[in-house]
Amino acid sequence: MFRHCVAGIDFSAGWDRVQARLKHMMTLFGIRELTLVHADEPHRRSHKDTTGRTNRQLHLEQVVADLSRELGIAVHGHFVSGFAVPSILDTAKKKEADLIVVANRSHSRSREFFMGNVALNLARMSKLPLLIVPSDLGAIEDSAPLLLATDNSPASARARTCFTELLGADRKGMVMIVRNPEHQVAFEEVQAGESVAANNPNLEVRTVVGDPVEEICEAANDVNTPLIVLGKRGTNPIAELPLGSTAEGICRHATNPVLLVPS
Repeated sequence: MFRHCVAGIDFSAGWDRVQARLKHMMTLFGIRELTLVHADEPHRRSHKDTTGRTNRQLHLEQVVADLSRELGIAVHGHFVSGFAVPSILDTAKKKEADLIVVANRSHSRSREFFMGNVALNLARMSKLPLLIVPSDLGAIEDSAPLLLATDNSPASARARTCFTELLGADRKGMVMIVRNPEHQVAFEEVQAGESVAANNPNLEVRTVVGDPVEEICEAANDVNTPLIVLGKRGTNPIAELPLGSTAEGICRHATNPVLLVPS
């Protein structure tokens, strides 16, 4: 499904969690090729940092070799001077990747998080599906149901399709439907929600009645889901613009991996 994956690597504890989840998600996502991108950002290095740069390059080469051996797939390393977000997006475009993976290292509500977090800026700008793995990863069970958060709108159709493909014929899943009181539900949207449940007897469907971010994150924790799937409406060329209140809230606060699928 996601043949070629591009993952941002910064050698942090957050990356260690991404690496661990990749091993578990190879079969689920159908990953057959992996490119690791390390952006040597100018504001994080000094003019005399030649030794440190060399060490980071060698570290990347070692991680590539280790993952290639452990995963049994083609793994490439891409060491680039520049900022993380454009470097990852540019590499994904050039490599014709199907998926981007990144760690979310902070759940802070501060302005610094809102303006500068790599995961959230990728979420706003990426045209590809984005897997966000939180550094404070909660309890995960790989056999637990996958969770789809949706409002059944046309913009969520691609996420719904992705969720159905990930479930396959036998896997259990949970769908949490978010109702927007300001949005009049169309007949096609009702049909879309009903078709998902009708095609999978192992599916539990719930309607969110309270705060959608709180309820979805709580449900994900309760079932120890290995993946929350949700859609987003388009892309924002300016990283600081909001992603959308529910999608951004889930990306910021979930302690389960989140797969964000653009419309």
